[in-house]
Amino acid sequence: MPDTFTEDAWRRLADDLGEPGWLAQRRQHAYEVFAKLELPDPKGEEWRYTDVRGFDFGHFSPPRPSRAEPEVPEGALRRGVVVSDLWSAAETHPDLLREHFFTEVPVDEHIFTALHGAFLSDGVLVYVPPGVEVEVPLQTARVVEGGGSIFPHTTIVVDENASLTFVDRFSSPELERAALCAGVVEVEARRGATVNYISLQEWGRQVHHFQTQRFTGGRDSTVRSLAVNLGSAFARTQVESVLRGEGSFSEMLGLYFADADQHFAQRTLQSHNAPHATSDLLYKGAVKEKARSEYSGLIKVLPGAQGTDAYQANRNLELSEGAIARSIPQLEIEANEVRCTHGATVSPVEEEHLFYLMSRGIDRVTAQ
Repeated sequence: MPDTFTEDAWRRLADDLGEPGWLAQRRQHAYEVFAKLELPDPKGEEWRYTDVRGFDFGHFSPPRPSRAEPEVPEGALRRGVVVSDLWSAAETHPDLLREHFFTEVPVDEHIFTALHGAFLSDGVLVYVPPGVEVEVPLQTARVVEGGGSIFPHTTIVVDENASLTFVDRFSSPELERAALCAGVVEVEARRGATVNYISLQEWGRQVHHFQTQRFTGGRDSTVRSLAVNLGSAFARTQVESVLRGEGSFSEMLGLYFADADQHFAQRTLQSHNAPHATSDLLYKGAVKEKARSEYSGLIKVLPGAQGTDAYQANRNLELSEGAIARSIPQLEIEANEVRCTHGATVSPVEEEHLFYLMSRGIDRVTAQ
């Protein structure tokens, strides 16, 4: 166990945040799980092409307390929308927080979710009441300056026939020392609700980024997600859509661009748990110089999820000879009346396309 992420460290964090006993107990449980878990084995399917066994927690310091301040339109608050940091919500909306905080993503999913639970430093709770449409997107900014770590948590619940767009921004300047982000996102769309969630990651090159996002859709709900990865030295993003209600719809979009020696790893899950649900996924990226990317995606159709319509596509451009992009689309189908398709491409930019642009006065790098 690294001498930085210790029991004393999580207790100091809990004290500094003034959190109630039940939240501190959850931290303690998460820390006990963290202390027992090993780093993920690349022999397992989810981490097959992302070997983190050499990851050294000792290079990073525990996070400092932070309370995100989302930008909220005044009209939304008047209509009963709740937007709060987790520790204020523990005082003003304790039942809502207990019911939804860290319930969709198991703390023992892997060592980084356990680490997050033990050293949670920044959290936001959003609740939209039934029938309320939040016209203006809500935004929150997670910033690291000077090094250190940040472990942010986003919990969003959009009630029946309500709608919300939420933007999570992660950014930092170029830092003097290594920093770590271990984040969790939980989004629930209830019957007939519409949720759009955007994650924009623009860390400096000294940051290592691990994030788990899980979206659940009730009957006739719509959930759209966009995961953008541009910064960091290493980013591993796990995005999962769980369609629990009949007639629910999920759109999952991803965009990434890596250069120098950046390494991006992405894992997606389209889990169809109910009949007549639809999911549509498109992840597109480019790598150049010595950069690497991996995409691993699974469409999973459970027994009884008849009438499933699922599509998955991953498109990659390799812009340099030393750049590597891998793509592993997968299907796991346990129902017989479904339509599921997937596809992946990895290729350089076609010379004919480059020639067309260059013949009109555009230099080669810009044309690429």
